[in-house]
Amino acid sequence: MKTHGWSRRIVGLATVTGLGVALPLTTGAVPAYAQAQLSVTKTHEGDFARGGFGDYLITVTNVGNEDATEGLVFEDNLPTGLTVNAVTSSAPAGQWDCGIAADQSSVVCTVSSDLPANSSFTFTVQVRVAADAPCAVTNMATATLAQPDGSSDSASDPTRITGGECDGGDGGNGGGGGNGGSILPINLSGILPMFNNISINNNIHSPGASNNSRQTFGLNAP
Repeated sequence: MKTHGWSRRIVGLATVTGLGVALPLTTGAVPAYAQAQLSVTKTHEGDFARGGFGDYLITVTNVGNEDATEGLVFEDNLPTGLTVNAVTSSAPAGQWDCGIAADQSSVVCTVSSDLPANSSFTFTVQVRVAADAPCAVTNMATATLAQPDGSSDSASDPTRITGGECDGGDGGNGGGGGNGGSILPINLSGILPMFNNISINNNIHSPGASNNSRQTFGLNAP
C-alpha cells in the first residue's frame, strides 16, 4: 500500500513539474501581432479634367513590428474613364518592376526589396482622363505581402472629373433660366371657374413690383 501511495505522489510531482516548464514557454511566446502588417493610403491633388492627366499617390506602409522580407505586390485597377499613363516608385532602383495591362486599365508592380517596420514605399500612378469620362469616379489600390498568407490592405479615392456637362451645363443657374416666370405653371382656367379671371404675377422676382390686375371672384363674373 505504501508503494502505491508513493507512485501517486510521483505522478503528481511530474504534473506540477510539467506545468512549471510550460508556463515560461507560454509567457515568452511571440505575440500574434508581432509581424509585418501593411497599411495603404491613396490620395490625389485637385480635380481631374476631361482630356487631361492626373496623379494618384499611393503609400504602402509596414505598420507591423517586423520587417517585410519577402517583398510585396501592388495593384491598381482603374475605373472607367481612366487609363494608366506612367508609374514611378520610391522603392530602391532595380528592385521594383511594373506591368501595365494591354488596355491600360490596370497596373501591377512587384517589389523584391525588404520593407522595414514603420517604413513606406510610395507609388505615383499618372492617369489619362478620357474626353467622355464620368463626372465622378472611385479608384482603388491594393498591396499584398508576397509571402504566403501575407498581410493585405486596400484604399479607395473618390475623384471629381471636370469638363463638359460635368461643370453644370446650365450656366450655374441650377436648371433655371434666370428670367423669373410664373409661380403658377398650371393653367387652372376651365378647371375651376373661380380662377378664370385670375392673372398671373410674372413680376414676382422684381423688387418693388406689384400686380395691378383686378380680379373678380365668382361663378358669374363678366
